[in-house]
Amino acid sequence: MSKSYDNSIFISDRGKELQQKVASMFTDPQRVRKSDPGNPEICNVFTFHGLYSSKEEVKEIDVDCRKAGIGCTDCKKRLARYIASNLSPVHERIDYYASHLAEIEAIIEEGNAKATKIARQTMDEVRAAVKI
Repeated sequence: MSKSYDNSIFISDRGKELQQKVASMFTDPQRVRKSDPGNPEICNVFTFHGLYSSKEEVKEIDVDCRKAGIGCTDCKKRLARYIASNLSPVHERIDYYASHLAEIEAIIEEGNAKATKIARQTMDEVRAAVKI
C-alpha cells in the first residue's frame, strides 16, 4: 500500500471504501487458484493480519493458506473486518468531533495559549543570552 500509488488505507477509511482497498491488495503472486497452496511470508495481506488480527487468527490463517484451506479473497474479507473493528474507536472519536466543532476550536485555542506562553519564555531567554 502506498500513497503515491493511490492505494493507501487511511485511518478514516471505513465501509465499502475500506473493503475495496483491502480487496485490491497484492497477495502471493505464485498463488493463481484458490486450490494452490500459498506462502504467507510473501503476502502483504498476511503481514497486515499480523497487525490487526489476534495471534490465534494469524496462526490459523498461516496454516489454512499453506494448505489452500482459505482463498485470498476470504483472507482479505477477514482482514477488512479486523481493520474496521480495530479502527472503530477512532471512527467513533472522528464522528464525535465532527459534530462538536466548538470543542475542537476550544482545544486549538488552549494549545495556542500554551504555545504562546512557551514561545514568550523562550524569546525572553534568547534576548537575555544575546543581551537585547
